[in-house]
Amino acid sequence: MSTDGQQDGRQPVQQDDVKQPQHDRFFKSMFSEAAFFRKLLIWLVPFVVELLDLDKMECQKDSFIDDKLKAHYSDVIYKIPVRGTNENIVAFVLVEHKTSPDHWVMLQVLRYVVLIGLREYQLAIDEKRLADFMLPPVLPIIVYHGERDFKAAIRLGKLIRPIKGFEKYQLDFEAILLDLTNFDETTPPEDLELFAVLAIMQAVFRKDVADRIVRIYQKIKHKLGDSHYRNRWLKILRYAMTSSKYFSKENFIEVTSQMSDTEELTISPFYRELLAEERNLWATDKIETLLLILTNRLGNIPQTVGHKLHTIHDIDVLGELTRVALNCNTLDEFVEFLEK
Repeated sequence: MSTDGQQDGRQPVQQDDVKQPQHDRFFKSMFSEAAFFRKLLIWLVPFVVELLDLDKMECQKDSFIDDKLKAHYSDVIYKIPVRGTNENIVAFVLVEHKTSPDHWVMLQVLRYVVLIGLREYQLAIDEKRLADFMLPPVLPIIVYHGERDFKAAIRLGKLIRPIKGFEKYQLDFEAILLDLTNFDETTPPEDLELFAVLAIMQAVFRKDVADRIVRIYQKIKHKLGDSHYRNRWLKILRYAMTSSKYFSKENFIEVTSQMSDTEELTISPFYRELLAEERNLWATDKIETLLLILTNRLGNIPQTVGHKLHTIHDIDVLGELTRVALNCNTLDEFVEFLEK
């Protein structure tokens, strides 16, 4: 199954129940939307347009149960009718999501392919149409984004020990790999929604994630008057800010300040609350540093001064007070500036 990256380094900015990277949750929420997945499929595998009836594609949300009664959840599976045939002739598109280059990913894909076949076989028995039944084709797609290059096999035969003379008797097939570590922002999909999602999935694993968020925003901001794009962007922004270990408090202020002229973002409850929370946390850190400087330079600081400082949330004002604390000769001199 999917493997979300381990959290280390700097903590994500979100402080509520979303404290771990949300790669898998974000992926499933996006790619389980048939309208959005259709855009990806047409961009990635354009030949399916002529073969499959994409207007009737259905996301399969159920689990597969094997003979050991263990539930196996594939990431995303779509059932799509084949053009020019009756409703029972279908193909499946299986999408496996990875954030680490799992050596055995093709074995997992094989398991899902077999379980799909067994389920469709049983359905044909139950509906008494086994005489004309054939196993449905399955198109496997691996979507990968992570910090390391994807070097795992995307062909099943690469996992089977080679023995001379056995070759033609071995099961073998290949998956389509969408490796977002190599996603090129300069030649993106024409659809801006698809571009923004794929680019942000790449960005969360990059040290320059803040710069990348701004670049993505610059390309999509003219669409934010549309409620669909606005809601999509807020979802993308939340995912990036809460899931990248490289996204710091400083990045948060930097990024959001460049979006402050965008009404659609500033009125968002999530955006507003997150911004206020992070500014308060950053201000608290600066106040504690300021009090430490005053104590080291001027001795014990009255509680009244500390209380006064904790009422200040303006980052620029706290910066100026820190400069004064480093240069003043007496506490009275500092308090005089504080009272202005």
